[in-house]
Amino acid sequence: MNKFVFVVCGGKEHISELNFSLKFLKKFTKNEIIVLTDHKRNEIRIEHDRVIQIDTPENFDNHQASIYIKTGLYKFLEKGHLYCYLDGDIVTISKKVDNIFDYFQTPITFAKDHCPINEFSPHAMNCNCVEENAKEEEIFNAKLSELFNKINLTNPKIKKQTEELLGIFNSYRESPFKYFFKNIFYLTKRYVLPLKDFTLIGYRFDKKTKCWFNKDNEIILFDYPYYEKKLWGTSCIRFNKEGNYWETKEGKKFEFKAPKCNHLIDYVKKEYKITIPENWQHWNGGVFLFDDSSDEFLNYWHQQTIKEFSNPYTKTRDQGTLALSVWKFGLQNHPTLPEEFNWITEYENNLIDWCPEKGYTKDGFKTIFNPVLLHIYHEWGNENWSIWNSLKQIN
Repeated sequence: MNKFVFVVCGGKEHISELNFSLKFLKKFTKNEIIVLTDHKRNEIRIEHDRVIQIDTPENFDNHQASIYIKTGLYKFLEKGHLYCYLDGDIVTISKKVDNIFDYFQTPITFAKDHCPINEFSPHAMNCNCVEENAKEEEIFNAKLSELFNKINLTNPKIKKQTEELLGIFNSYRESPFKYFFKNIFYLTKRYVLPLKDFTLIGYRFDKKTKCWFNKDNEIILFDYPYYEKKLWGTSCIRFNKEGNYWETKEGKKFEFKAPKCNHLIDYVKKEYKITIPENWQHWNGGVFLFDDSSDEFLNYWHQQTIKEFSNPYTKTRDQGTLALSVWKFGLQNHPTLPEEFNWITEYENNLIDWCPEKGYTKDGFKTIFNPVLLHIYHEWGNENWSIWNSLKQIN
């Protein structure tokens, strides 16, 4: 018998998130849904009738208690069934959700994550790599602010808006015949008509400052050729077009890519004698299928995860130990779930989008994508995001 499983413990924000996701799953599935929790920790009620109480160690915080139950599911659930575990931030949007059980391959089946393990590493280890990356962004923004007063081009919201505007300019340049009239209108407004400012896809260009502003009057882009000499003279910073990075007169580079490191890989090799390649596309713990044949794998994952709770060098997460378990059991090339059953929606990725006329896309509407499960791991409830607003048509 096929069954869905959720786990939650503690704060009302997490239980509210789960209650939201439960409504969507109930709308589309014909299978039983089970929630495991420790009621003693919960701030609000779980809106479901099939809830199993699990007593968690009192010395664990709520986050640890949730991971304790999640990785220990094999101990708490009835045998003889095929289960699909879902994180609370997984939202079901299609009646095809029950088809996920068709993809189970023993001993266990997960979905891939959206990044290789060296990009996940800074978020799994207390190595300060994320913090160092943030410091680099602060230094860069401080240098720009010497000329523009308050400006923060590395803010996720502003980066997304900048990319959107640059995408329009690239389209105009790459397809001049297709966008002939739009090009004419843009060039006329900018260089011919006596306007103080004008807008393009909701962003305002101020002719005096030669900067682009969003609706909150924040600078998202500036006319670099105009400011090039001023930036070099005032802030000692310039853009290296060949290398696609910013640099100072001292040769310091600012690239602003997702932080990467090998600290997780090095730790696993030193502590567990297992070597994981830095470009391995690791698995995501948000969705997985398991049955009785999964017990040995899940037991190892559970034991190592609990062990790492007391290690100050590793963060309280289950995905680093999941990678360890995968390679321990030689499953690194094991089949994984299709992406539509765990579509990880990234707010900062401009190619991920939704509109009522076309639906969802993961490549800027070059093609249409039909997801079944949305993994909304951040920006939950952000009504300025098309992905979140897409749920209103279903709810």
